[in-house]
Amino acid sequence: MIKILNRGFISVTPKTSFYDEALKELPETTIYHQNSEATIYLIEEDFWDNESVLKKHYKKILTSEKRQLSPTKNIELRQVTIDNIHDYFIFSFGNLVLDNENGGITITKDDLSD
Repeated sequence: MIKILNRGFISVTPKTSFYDEALKELPETTIYHQNSEATIYLIEEDFWDNESVLKKHYKKILTSEKRQLSPTKNIELRQVTIDNIHDYFIFSFGNLVLDNENGGITITKDDLSD
């Protein structure tokens, strides 16, 4: 059975420019970034303006994206701001989230959790 969840989403895919900036702070690390995978962030179900919802959530998104590259080192990337975030990421927004699994959703905590 397919279940409709009461959430919207922001799909975030890093661009090469994001990895290029991260490498300036992580020179000892090789980051493979061809065919980057998107990360899906679940958000409130009803929203009307993509830019305002992005502005609301961008700090958490940026923190998560940085920590995915280096969970143990705090990457700063001060040059990435809400004003230029589209230079570093591709965003897609939607308000229909379907769950195809029978088991339901569980929450796990990992090194990216706050």
